[in-house]
Amino acid sequence: MAADITSREDIQLLVESFYKRVREDEMLAPIFRDLTHFRWDTHIPVMVSFWETVLLGASSYAGNPMQKHIALHRDHPLSEKHFDRWRNLFFATLDELFSGPVTNDAKQRVFSMETLMLFKLNASDKEGFIQ
Repeated sequence: MAADITSREDIQLLVESFYKRVREDEMLAPIFRDLTHFRWDTHIPVMVSFWETVLLGASSYAGNPMQKHIALHRDHPLSEKHFDRWRNLFFATLDELFSGPVTNDAKQRVFSMETLMLFKLNASDKEGFIQ
């Protein structure tokens, strides 16, 4: 049985392994390729800090992921199928690498994030939306 997520190094492995899958995915990879000002070498450390903050209670992330996704959604409309794929790839990565309470918490948080993101992205399409 695999060990649970306990350190920034574990988060680093999770994030790098997940985004390796994303880069090879026929649905999600084009989104990243189409972004003008996107760089993997800056995105990965931000995502490591984000997940370290979410899962391990660190204070290493400062940002607004909702705002970033709303901006992305305006240029490249994101749908439920994109979030389904994100979740499935993320869960497959978690299951391959880790097992335990923090891993289970990660899955619950992914469900919550997916629900909130879809709600806010759909709301952002409506006239009068305020971020």
